[in-house]
Amino acid sequence: MRLFQKPRPALPPRTKKITSALNLAGKGIEYGPLHAVLLRKAHYDVSYVDYADRAYLAEHYANNPDVDVSLIPEIDIVTGGKLISEFLPEESIDYVVASHVMEHVPDLLGWLESNLRVLKLGGRIAVAFPDKRYCFDLKRKNSTISDVMAAYLEKRTKPSFQQICDHFWNVSKAKAADCWKKSTTPDNAEYVHDRRTIVDTLRKMGAREDYIDCHCWVFPDFKFLETMNVIRSVHNVGFEVVSFYPTQPNTLEFYVTFEKI
Repeated sequence: MRLFQKPRPALPPRTKKITSALNLAGKGIEYGPLHAVLLRKAHYDVSYVDYADRAYLAEHYANNPDVDVSLIPEIDIVTGGKLISEFLPEESIDYVVASHVMEHVPDLLGWLESNLRVLKLGGRIAVAFPDKRYCFDLKRKNSTISDVMAAYLEKRTKPSFQQICDHFWNVSKAKAADCWKKSTTPDNAEYVHDRRTIVDTLRKMGAREDYIDCHCWVFPDFKFLETMNVIRSVHNVGFEVVSFYPTQPNTLEFYVTFEKI
């Protein structure tokens, strides 16, 4: 473990909420930091995990005005879509941080199990997850337990074509504050993709062999919590929820921390 002699600076409010139940003095990983790293290597013993290396990510997001590619760090563990347990020994880390990652993984339960495997007993996973009611998912139906179990039993490594279609068909223009005010609703939100071309767009996606990123999992805050607790009870997964911050007014995300038991 690296030793950090300098006092750590105060965490930004959002980072503090996400990580409030973690022991940050230990060794951890942060998934998908992109340009918005939560935990800096200068102050924490953390490794960055992503599906691709920095060069690929910088090229991929080069024309995205919302991403400052100069801030993307070097990626320590490039998974290529594989589970983290293929890269780290069992019970080797103290915490996991995943901000807006879990909704993208093709196999939600497999991802959770893999991270629990590499955590020490009592280690924790801190998740920030978008609430479908206040983001571009607002037109989509909630994911179900059977959806989660189907992906798990299939050992899914890519989003299903149904998930891809659901995402791109329904993705809508929505700002959190407008959704809270109900000036934007599932009934009046404008689709991102033109209805005149969406079928052809999806047909082309169906013919592709590469990985197509999308939101595989869609939940409001308490429905996510309920789903995870049911999965825990029926599948005997070794975790418990130790903290839960529901979505706050004019925001679009909620925070959950799981502990390995």
